[in-house]
Order: sequence, then C-alpha cells, then structure tokens
Amino acid sequence: MPKEAYIFLGALVTAFVGFIVARYTSGVQLKIAKDNSSKDIRLQSDRLDDERLKIEVALERDKLEKLHKVLSVISFENSQTMSYIQSSETELSEFRKRYIENCDRLHDALAITDLYYPDMSELIREIFGQANCFWGYQEGIIQIDIKTNGQGWQSNLSKVLDAGAEINRRVKGLQYQISERGKELNKALQGTSR
Repeated sequence: MPKEAYIFLGALVTAFVGFIVARYTSGVQLKIAKDNSSKDIRLQSDRLDDERLKIEVALERDKLEKLHKVLSVISFENSQTMSYIQSSETELSEFRKRYIENCDRLHDALAITDLYYPDMSELIREIFGQANCFWGYQEGIIQIDIKTNGQGWQSNLSKVLDAGAEINRRVKGLQYQISERGKELNKALQGTSR
C-alpha cells in the first residue's frame, strides 16, 4: 500500500475518532445543559410558589386581623358595660345610630367569613341575631321608666344580659378559631425558603 493511502487512512480514522468524540462530548454537554435547565426551572418554580404563598398568607392574615378586631368591638358594644352606659342615654336617635354602626360591623364580619371562612359564617349570623335582640331589649330599657314599670325594665335588662353573654361566648369561640388559623399560617410560612 502506498504511503499516501496510509496517510489517507490515518486521516480518515482520526476524523472518524474525532467525530465520535465530538458527538459524545456534544451529547454529554447537551445532557448537562438539560439538567441545569431543569434545576433552574424547578428553582424558579419553587421561588414563585414561595412568593405566592407569602402573598396569600399576608392577605389571609389581614382578613383574620380585621375579623378579630370587628369581633372585639362587637363583643364590647354588646356587653353589660355598654348596656349600662347606653341606659343613661336619653337620645334615642344616637342609640339607633350606634345600632346601625353595630350592624355595619356585623355586615363586614359576615362578608369576610362568607368570602374567606365559610365555616365561621353561621356563628356570625347567630351573633347578628343575638345583637338584634340585645339592641331591641336595650332600647326597651331606655324607653321604660324604671319607677313606673320596674318589672318590665328588669325583664328587658335580663334579656339584654343574656344576649350579651351569648354574643360574648360566640365571639370568644370565633376568636379562638382565628388564633388557630393564625398558627397554621405561621407553620405554612416556615416551610418557605424565605
């Protein structure tokens, strides 16, 4: 075989080996690039999930805080203390204005529970019903002269106190549920990468 054939055959074998090595190297690089791309996508997805969770938790915390505050005001406005304060009010129009404000707060609480915590809505409705009783009997206390109708006044006061106690009991139950949900949200946030 002539020398040129050996050179040509050597070049051909070298080219073939180079082609095989290049193809293998290209395949390895492509696999590494795919793995890195998958990791980047997974990390980006995890980061977006963490951000979404933080936003959802912040929104829920805000709603829970508002609901807790509304319930605290409702409990106070429908308490024995407020009954005695309101009993000294002579202006029925002021009393009725406060009643409407109380109803507005209860509507706010009901909107939050209906939209975010449907399992709490029934208790808000029960509080609403008891609040209507409280304010109705309280108006009776304001309008009745204890000197001329002591028994009627005492009967209304007893019903006011019973309604206030029922409202307070339900509010405490809801606030406990809110507290427990807050703990769950804190645990959920601990699972994020921050």
